[in-house]
This record gives sequence, structure tokens and C-alpha cells, in this order.
Amino acid sequence: MASLAMSTAAASLGVSEMLGNPVKFANASAPSAAAPSANFKVVALFSKKKAAPPPKSKPAAVSPVSEELAKWYGPDRRIFLPEGLLDRSDIPEYLNGEVPGDYGYDPFGLSKKPENFAKYQAYELIHSRWAMLGAAGFIIPEAFNKFGANCGPEAVWFKTGALLLDGNTLNYFGKNIPINLIAAVIAEIVLVGGAEYYRIINVLNLEDRLHPGGPFDPLGLAKDPDQAALLKVKEIKNGRLAMFAMLGFFIQAYVTGEGPVENLAAHLSDPFGYHTAIRKNLVALSPLPSQAK
Repeated sequence: MASLAMSTAAASLGVSEMLGNPVKFANASAPSAAAPSANFKVVALFSKKKAAPPPKSKPAAVSPVSEELAKWYGPDRRIFLPEGLLDRSDIPEYLNGEVPGDYGYDPFGLSKKPENFAKYQAYELIHSRWAMLGAAGFIIPEAFNKFGANCGPEAVWFKTGALLLDGNTLNYFGKNIPINLIAAVIAEIVLVGGAEYYRIINVLNLEDRLHPGGPFDPLGLAKDPDQAALLKVKEIKNGRLAMFAMLGFFIQAYVTGEGPVENLAAHLSDPFGYHTAIRKNLVALSPLPSQAK
């Protein structure tokens, strides 16, 4: 009889009670202190299982290109002094690491105004490109002559200019080039000045006049945006180095009367003796009075 009463009570349960609510049977005797509770909890057989927690996503792998970009762009980029010597809070707010070559260095505040920032950025980049071309033009003809090629009797950069001033023409690889000083000046004005004029007025409607790409990137080196950003950094870094190199070429030519290739060869043959001679020449050429010791 007890089993029949239990089955009858279970059959009369409502839907909500089948879904897991506590069930009490009316005919059940009250529990004694020693006996366990007669309350039962019916677990629904058709309830949905709890969804399994989603698998933990692995952190996205940082590509080498992204790591390299973080060195040169953004708030954590490299700055002109090590962290211990310069606090990043001292860097001007307008130097935020968005442009290539931004080391946070502007001691005179020349780029506070946005229009000045863009102007000086363009000036630096254009001068960098000319300096890289000029450094190559200073070194290559003299190196060719030194190692057996025939680039004229005087392939040193300032002596070539002196030849033109004397009314002579250029000679490269044994071939006379009928270009005198007047022709060279006209060619530079037309070609260099024309290219700069078209860049300023943006006759080609280029989106970025400083880094146009397209026909000016025939090898497609900058098609990928990340690679283009890295190439911009490399260009400005090499350009700054070239500007310092050109300054060094000018000073060395004034002091030694020789070109950069000959200066390098003399330095490699006798580093200490050569620089001692340069120091003596600097003292002799200095307009300041010196005391003999």
C-alpha cells in the first residue's frame, strides 16, 4: 500500500514540480529526529544540460613585424635618451610617435604648431634624400678611380667642380661628357627645380606627397602597409646619417684637401697618426690664436 500511495502521489505532480521543485507527500509521516528528512527533490529527466564553458582563447601571437613597429611608433617607442635619463612625461605632447623617426626630440619647440610640424617634416625628408644621393655621388666616382676605373683625372667631388669652373668638361670611364659649368647649372635648375615644383603643387594629385608610392615604387617594396611604415623609418634614419656624413665630408675636405675615400684609406692605414695630423691641421687652420707647447 505504501508503494501504491507513492506512485499515485508522483503521478499527480505538476509540471513545475517535475522541473526540480521540492516535493512533499501528504501521507508521509513526519520525520523523526533520528531519521533523515522525507523530502525529495525530483530532477527533471529532460532538462537541458548546462553549456560547457567556452575554451580559453590563447593570446594572439605577435608577429615580428608588429614587434618591430612598436619600437618606432606609438607611446612605447624608442626615444632619444634611455629610460633612466629621460622620463616619457617630459616629451612634448605633439610628439606622439605617429610619424616615422619621432624620438621625442624638439628642444626648441619648433613643431608646436601643426602647420610647422608638417613643414619641418617635409624639409627634413627632402634634405635627407638629397644628402643620400650626394653622399653616394661623393664616394662612388672617387672609389672607382682608386680601384682602377677611369673617372677622369680628378674624380674627387670638389676637384670635379674646380674642373668645371676652369672651363673643362667631365670624363667618366674614359668617355668625355660635353657638360660644362653652365650646362650643369641649367640642368640642375630644370630637373631638380622642376621636380620640386611639381611636388609642391601636387600635379599628380598624390594622397601622400612625401611618400607617394605607386609609380615611385616600381619594385613594390611598400605595398604592405606595415612594411611601408618600417621603410619610412629606415629612410629617415639613413637620411639623417647622410646629412651628418655630408657635413663630415665638407670639413674633411677643408682640413685635409682630400676626398672621403682617401680619408678612409689613410685612417685605416694609420688611425692614430692620421688623426694626430688632422688635429695639427685644424690648429693651423683655426682663426683663433694658439699657444705653442
